[in-house]
Amino acid sequence: MAAPNPYDNCPCGSGKKFKWCCATYWDKIETGLEMYQQGQLENALKMMEMLVKEHGTAPQPWGYYAHILFREGKLEKAEEILEKAFAIDPNFAMGYLLKGLFRQSEGEVIGALLLYRKAAEAYPPEAHDQLAQVHEMIARNELILNRPVASAAALARAIHFSPGDEEAVAQYDGLFGSQSRLPNCAIKKYSFRSTAQPAQLPETGRLSEVKKAYEDLTAKVPNDPAAWFNLGLVRSWLGDQGPALDAITKSLDLEFDDAHAEETAALAEVLKCAQGMEAECDYKEYRYYIQIRDPNAVLQLLQAWHAEGRVMGEQSDESGQNFGCMVVEPLPSLLDTGTTMAKVMGNLTINGGMIRLWSGNKDLAQTLAVEMRDRLNMAIEAPVEGSGPPQFGEIVQEAFAYPIRMSEFTEAEQKLKLYAENYFENVWIHCPMKVFGGASALDAGGSKLLRKRLLGVLKFLEDCVAGSAPRRSRGDESTPMEVYDFNRLRHKLGAERQGPGTPPPELLAASAPPKKDFGAMSAADLAGLKADTLSGAEIDDAIRASLKLDARELAVAFAKAGIAKPADAAKPDRYTLFACLIASANAEGETATALQHAVAGAEYDAAHNGAKRANEFGLQKARLLAKSGQADAAVKEFQELIARNPDEAKFYIGATETMLSAKRGDDALKFAEAGLAKARHIGNRDLEGACLELSEAAKRLK
Repeated sequence: MAAPNPYDNCPCGSGKKFKWCCATYWDKIETGLEMYQQGQLENALKMMEMLVKEHGTAPQPWGYYAHILFREGKLEKAEEILEKAFAIDPNFAMGYLLKGLFRQSEGEVIGALLLYRKAAEAYPPEAHDQLAQVHEMIARNELILNRPVASAAALARAIHFSPGDEEAVAQYDGLFGSQSRLPNCAIKKYSFRSTAQPAQLPETGRLSEVKKAYEDLTAKVPNDPAAWFNLGLVRSWLGDQGPALDAITKSLDLEFDDAHAEETAALAEVLKCAQGMEAECDYKEYRYYIQIRDPNAVLQLLQAWHAEGRVMGEQSDESGQNFGCMVVEPLPSLLDTGTTMAKVMGNLTINGGMIRLWSGNKDLAQTLAVEMRDRLNMAIEAPVEGSGPPQFGEIVQEAFAYPIRMSEFTEAEQKLKLYAENYFENVWIHCPMKVFGGASALDAGGSKLLRKRLLGVLKFLEDCVAGSAPRRSRGDESTPMEVYDFNRLRHKLGAERQGPGTPPPELLAASAPPKKDFGAMSAADLAGLKADTLSGAEIDDAIRASLKLDARELAVAFAKAGIAKPADAAKPDRYTLFACLIASANAEGETATALQHAVAGAEYDAAHNGAKRANEFGLQKARLLAKSGQADAAVKEFQELIARNPDEAKFYIGATETMLSAKRGDDALKFAEAGLAKARHIGNRDLEGACLELSEAAKRLK
């Protein structure tokens, strides 16, 4: 493993530059890892012991030592070593990631997930590689727990931190893209709603801090459904299913808009399907586990079922050890038209000498298990019953009938639609459900409160049907068949979506003018804004939102419009606007233009903002002067910066590095030595180390 560039982020994920973090002992880490990879475990461990003996005051050496021990399977020793790192730094991000991997290796999905979440909070925003890895691990575990909303959010964060990871992008598209078999309400890219009063959202992007902002807002404006929805949404992104459902339910109770109520209630149904939420959920997977005594007898039963048209969708691997299928039962028909349909009894897999049967209908699963026991007798052990959260594709399995003999496709398609129609309109409609407090969907349509839940339940089922329906292939893509028109059911139940309602008076009384949610806007939304109608603060927000979307031209347009406005006493600080123009010109290689913006920004700041941004503009001017060949002017600018801020380390380092880039060794050495003297005077070890290295670089340049 080659040593990183000195100015790259350190591989340990501290957020510091490599040269000021692990560089002093990287050779030992590198040697130890090479020894391990070559099979020299004993020598590798000796090298790690030497490393922690010499540099044990930092947590990172202990972390690397624990990692090698873990890879070798010495988990107990690795745990012991890692505790020494936590004794130095209780918030050691690498340590949380390693402990998560420890728990993962033991099959503890929830324990590993909690530790990965801690690691995601502990890593600084600059640790892109580590944050990408930990969010990918979070996504994987959330999906195991049947939490697609949290999984999609985590995988999207992983891609954000590592946009060049084609495998992660392909994984996201496969799981949550247009060809996903998950219901749309489970993979939808939800966004925050506009609230009655603005939330004080952090700029760090940490979801835990966003959650705290909306917790504060709901305490301040408890009757705002949007605030509760946003709180529930961010909790669901964090995998906090129970608290997320509480907030979503509160939002639904307060909601007065049918479109929002439908989206909210459908999201609630998705959250209930996660592991650990069985008490809230109307759907369950009923399972039977059966140990095989005589494999030949089981094979004969499967062959008999096949001959009877009782199995569909058979799948097996090359070894023949793993097998799966749907077990069906032919539906009676008074007239033989050449097409015979069958309903699904349950699903079956065989793996490692164990049969697993399951269905979303308890009676069907039990009937199938009893049949197997009766027909196989002593060839199998007695079935062992179990249950768990449902798979989305099986929630509506009872609504489907499949052709086991077909003369015409159109006839089979028509029979499939009629079967689904009968199920939803004559069977499901009368079933009591937890979501309606034990009432049926037919009763819920007549209740003002339950009707809002009904809107979401119908949307959830509609999306489940679309995800599970047979598909027609068209080129490289496939589209689901229209199995059932849920608008028929909405009309029958009086649950057709109506226009926006009227907010309750108490919410209107508490409301402030709605704040534009720039973070939720697309590039097209931002482009449609009229900059002359935006306040200074809103222009700042629009610039930040544009830059996050890589829409630099939009950001520049907002910045130019903002600068053209008259000075505003309510928003005198225009650094964001000028910084945007400076960065854009610099990126285009227009150094002279960038310098003009820096000078204009400094003048405006002095005239209207009390020169509060003098240091930021001064640093920009100094670097641009050096880049444009005006090194003497740059030196003067840096000297003025340091005179105003004699204890600020970044100006000594920035001045030295800028002069090194300009090939001005003498000036670089002067700034480095001045920084070194200041560091020793105030006891700043980081500054001292940096200036020592920079002074050596300056001497070599002379």
